[in-house]
Amino acid sequence: MLKLCVFLALSFVACHGAPNKASGTFCGLTPNNMFKCLNNPRVLNLEAAAKCTSQVTECEKITCVFREQKWSKHGVIDKAKIRAHFEQYETEHPEWAPAVQHVKAFCLAPELRAQGVFLNCPAYDIMQCALASFIKHASPSVWSTEQNCDYPKAYAADCPVCPSDCYSAAIPIGSCNACYLQPRTV
Repeated sequence: MLKLCVFLALSFVACHGAPNKASGTFCGLTPNNMFKCLNNPRVLNLEAAAKCTSQVTECEKITCVFREQKWSKHGVIDKAKIRAHFEQYETEHPEWAPAVQHVKAFCLAPELRAQGVFLNCPAYDIMQCALASFIKHASPSVWSTEQNCDYPKAYAADCPVCPSDCYSAAIPIGSCNACYLQPRTV
């Protein structure tokens, strides 16, 4: 019985992350209330996203959204259109300027490495990078002051922001673009 308990505890830590030794923050899946605590920044057109809900994988969904938003044509990503979209977003939401600047500098760079379990899915890579940028580079003014947002704030400061697919049992630990290596900044 003791062996079973030890096995289950180790399995939980391996599958769901572990505390960042430097800070004591539990790193793993992005907290469910992260976007509520960030006051729900909306960078995608909700109508375009709604048209793509029938797609099977996250790669297919994001690629569909890019097509719907006219950011992609025949499988080729138009980074100039995406950059213009984020520049407009920054104008309309100046409190997100640090995050948007990071998106433009790193996520729209000529060669963005794979951001999750999908290879050769540039739309997914750009959006995962943008998501991580909005979490890691959020201005203090955009964070909710609710007490249940203390952990998401600590998570944003201390942990890598990895796609939830990286924590699937089918993905070997450490193979999802260094999501398990601490600390990692985006």
